[in-house]
Amino acid sequence: MKLPFKNIGHMLEKQAGSFQDKTIIRFDDWDISYIELEDRSSRVASMLIDLGVQKGDRVCLMMDNSPEFLFTYFGIIRAGAIAGPINCWWQDREISYLLNDSAAVALVFDAAYRDRIDKLGPEASELKHIIERDGADDRYISYQSLIEKRGSEPLPEISLDDVSTIVYTSGTTGNPKGVLLTHGNILTNSWQAGKLASISKNDVVLCFLPLFHVNGLVITGIAPIFAGAQIILRKNFSATDFWECVSKYGVTIFSGVPTIYQILLATPFDEKLDLSSLRYGVCGAAPMPVDTIQKFENQFNMTIIEGYGLTEGTAGATANPIDGVRKIGSIGVPFAESSVKLFDDDDNEVPQGEVGEIVIQGGNVMKGYFNQPEETAKTLRGGWLHTGDMAYQDKDGYFFIVDRKKEMIIRGGENIYPKEVEEIIFSHPAVQEVAVVGIPDDMYGEEVMACLVPVPGTTINSEEFRAWCRENMASYKVPKYVDVREALPKNILGKILKKELKTELAKEGKVNTAGSKREQPA
Repeated sequence: MKLPFKNIGHMLEKQAGSFQDKTIIRFDDWDISYIELEDRSSRVASMLIDLGVQKGDRVCLMMDNSPEFLFTYFGIIRAGAIAGPINCWWQDREISYLLNDSAAVALVFDAAYRDRIDKLGPEASELKHIIERDGADDRYISYQSLIEKRGSEPLPEISLDDVSTIVYTSGTTGNPKGVLLTHGNILTNSWQAGKLASISKNDVVLCFLPLFHVNGLVITGIAPIFAGAQIILRKNFSATDFWECVSKYGVTIFSGVPTIYQILLATPFDEKLDLSSLRYGVCGAAPMPVDTIQKFENQFNMTIIEGYGLTEGTAGATANPIDGVRKIGSIGVPFAESSVKLFDDDDNEVPQGEVGEIVIQGGNVMKGYFNQPEETAKTLRGGWLHTGDMAYQDKDGYFFIVDRKKEMIIRGGENIYPKEVEEIIFSHPAVQEVAVVGIPDDMYGEEVMACLVPVPGTTINSEEFRAWCRENMASYKVPKYVDVREALPKNILGKILKKELKTELAKEGKVNTAGSKREQPA
């Protein structure tokens, strides 16, 4: 497949020529045309070049969802630099680590985060330019004053193989790693997502997921621009005005995470609103219980498309096709022009129906990790992106996630996949959320622990719950330990953080630092 654009900046130029005054972004009362998006991003590029930013330099941005985020992101990469979105939930130490690890030369931030930027220590030694948006602090460069005039320096030549973006992983297996995504990676994945989801210039895409994550940035940010569609941009997700927004703007597509769908199910809404424009919602970032999908589709008379992806694969890798067979509970089929297989521990493909590690090959696969050649070689060995996620494939070629390879529990030689157990437990009427983790055990190697959040107004008796489990799953999968909690730790996308959960359990004295259980089983 030959991409129609030479790089991301060329995409903006071409789309501005094709759609001109058509509104591309609607943000509250501010409408931005395709021409304005191209012009403002070009001004940011000139601003950075005038400051001395060179091709290949890392320029970070810590900004909420806003038109300025997109102006800045596109401006950075049009200047030939590498854009580094920073998770706005990160705190001082995490931000300093990212700036130091990436050796960023410049940082653009919203005034709301000045207190964190003020605390930057000597770790960010390469940082030469700190630019504040909507602020009046003389210590920092004014964003507005810099983009009022266009610089005279020409924009550099950029190829599809040049790195455009560095996105740091969540660090669930250690320190966060900087994933390097090229112009080709992002354009390829935008085309793939648009093709599978049938995104056209007539679509109106609601974007409320944070743009500092690849899901929000690529799937609901760049893919619509690639297709010539329109973006309804929101600063964040709000359940109270979600359906009113869909009705007001004629939204046709949105992308969410399981937590958002669950919140919408539990939030009252005006049934008189016209939601007929809505074609479907995409669900990614974490598995969604089948029961939730069915309830949502029945209540709102719409389709949910489940997909799968990871930062190292730009954003998306598989999904259920919008025009074709959809299998609820499956992550679907590979994106166009990509290959997805399942490998065993020796990197041999497993037979159909057996569980193996998901590996990916295609134009959406990252260039590598920044300054980590050994990790890059390990993850991309044999020319395949090794995801660490376990799945099986049915006779029709649809993939079904089983669990993370490193989260698999081995009890007495039996492989137990937490997601499978969680799916069963989630059907218990008193369970609102569940996380299953492995606990070291002297006899069996590992035992199963279920951490539960009950439905408001209900209680869970551990012995009765375990009796229910024995009726619904194999005996070796039944949780030996049951922990009822008020909440489970999650990231901004609603993904349960099991590493943090285990840390919390240890601090609470429910699991000691060596991992063995201190308390008696339920």
